[in-house]
Amino acid sequence: MNHLTDYEIINTVLAGELAAYSMLVNRYSSMVFTLAYNITLNREDAEEIAQDVFMKAYTALRSFKQESKFTTWLYRIVINAALNKKKLHKLATVDITAQITTGEWTADILPIEESKDMQKFIQHAMSTLPDNERICITLFYLNELSVNEIGELTGITTANIKVLLHRGRKHLYNTLNELLKTELNSLR
Repeated sequence: MNHLTDYEIINTVLAGELAAYSMLVNRYSSMVFTLAYNITLNREDAEEIAQDVFMKAYTALRSFKQESKFTTWLYRIVINAALNKKKLHKLATVDITAQITTGEWTADILPIEESKDMQKFIQHAMSTLPDNERICITLFYLNELSVNEIGELTGITTANIKVLLHRGRKHLYNTLNELLKTELNSLR
């Protein structure tokens, strides 16, 4: 049954075979979690968001118009849920973006662990990006969505998405460059 398309699974669920929904959950759980994590930068929040998203999607499945891809619809739910969760935490957290633009780096803002694992450096660098850049980078590179699909999801124009991708890549390059210099200096 894993060979079924998303639309076939949705129609099966809507026809009353509710257990078929687990195929959609299994198919997209890692992508939903990754997107939620890359927006919130918090594993527990991302896990909670992923659960909430699949519940919301299930209850709203009848409203899904099969004119677009299911993933586009699902990603929109993830983005909204993650941004809402992040807004709740924003008052209690340090505004990293403002500190990056003013050049005020401290160990509390960007803790560099003594690990040579590039994944950790990339995660740190991603955490420094403004939300809109991080969302575009995640959707484009990790979820492999086109610029047009990102525009459909976010409501951002194609031109602005290209600018955000350019800025995001530039910020990532600069941040990774600084992180790696710091790591190299600590090894001397």
